[in-house]
Amino acid sequence: MKIDPLLLPALVTFECVARHASFSRAAEEMGLSASALSQSLRSLESRLGVRLLARTTRRVALTEEGARILEGVREGLASLGSALDVLEAQRSRPAGTVRVTLPRMTFTRFFAPHLAEFSRRHPEVNLEFALEDRLVDIVADGFDVGVRMGGQIAADMIAVPLGGPERLVTIGAPEYFRRHPPPATPEALDGHDCVLYRYASSGRIARWTFQRDGLPLEVDVSGRFTVNDLQAELELVRRGLVLAQTVGSIVAQELAEGSLVAVLDEYAVSLGVAHLYFPSRAQMPPRLRVFLDHFRRACSTAPPGGEIAVRPPQV
Repeated sequence: MKIDPLLLPALVTFECVARHASFSRAAEEMGLSASALSQSLRSLESRLGVRLLARTTRRVALTEEGARILEGVREGLASLGSALDVLEAQRSRPAGTVRVTLPRMTFTRFFAPHLAEFSRRHPEVNLEFALEDRLVDIVADGFDVGVRMGGQIAADMIAVPLGGPERLVTIGAPEYFRRHPPPATPEALDGHDCVLYRYASSGRIARWTFQRDGLPLEVDVSGRFTVNDLQAELELVRRGLVLAQTVGSIVAQELAEGSLVAVLDEYAVSLGVAHLYFPSRAQMPPRLRVFLDHFRRACSTAPPGGEIAVRPPQV
C-alpha cells in the first residue's frame, strides 16, 4: 500500500499516544491539545477502516489491529529518524556525491590538475563527472552543478567564473609542417589533413570556427581521422598526422615549448570565460560548497587560458 503523505502526522500522533497510553501526556509531548490528537486519531481510523485504540475515560489501550500497525509505524519512524540523523551529520561536514556535467575539454583544463588536492582535503566527497557535449538541464537530469561558457547558461542559474578568457586555436606539430606548408587563411585549410570531431550527443561533425574583421567565419574541413574524444584528437596532432582546433589553454605549455605550433592566430576566436553554474545558494550542502570553493580558487590561481605563445612553423 502506498502511504499518503497526509497520513504521516496522524501516524506520528498514533505512535505517541500508544507509547504514553494517554492522550494528555502525548499532547504535552507534541505541544498540541488532547482534543486535536483525538480528532487526528479518529480521522486516521476512519481512513484505514479499523479501530486502533480502545478508549475509556480512564484508559487508552491498543486494539489487536492497532498493535500490528504500531510495529510497522515504529520501524518506519526509526528508519526515517536514522535518515534525518545522517542528513544532520552531513550538514556539519562535507560528505556525499557531487554530480557534474561538463564538456570533455573543460574536465582536462579545469578539473584534472586539481583533483588530487581536492581528494586529500575532502576524502568523504565523491565526484561524478558526466562528460557531455550537449547542453544539459542540470535540474531535470539530477546534476548538482554544470560547466559551460557564460553565453550558454540559462538566466535563472547562478554562475561562477573559472579562470580567464579562453581562445580557440588551430594547431599542428612541427613534423606536420615539415611535410605541409602552413595555411595562411582559413580557406587554405582545404587540402590539409584536419582531424574531424564528431559530437557524441548529436553525431554532428564540428565545423571549424574563426573570425575575420570581427565577424564569425565557419569552415568545413576534411581529413582521414574522425574522433569524439579530446585526448584522441590531441594524440593525432602530437604524432604529426593532422591539424586540429582546440581550446588554447589545454595546449598552452606545448605551444610555449614548441612541441606544438599554432597557425591562423590572427583569425583565432575568443570563447569567453567558462563558468560553474547551479540553481541556488539556498541550503547548499557542504559537499557542493567545498567543491565550488576549491575549484574556483584553484582555477583563479592557474595560468590564464587566453595567453598563448605562438611560434612560426618551421617548414
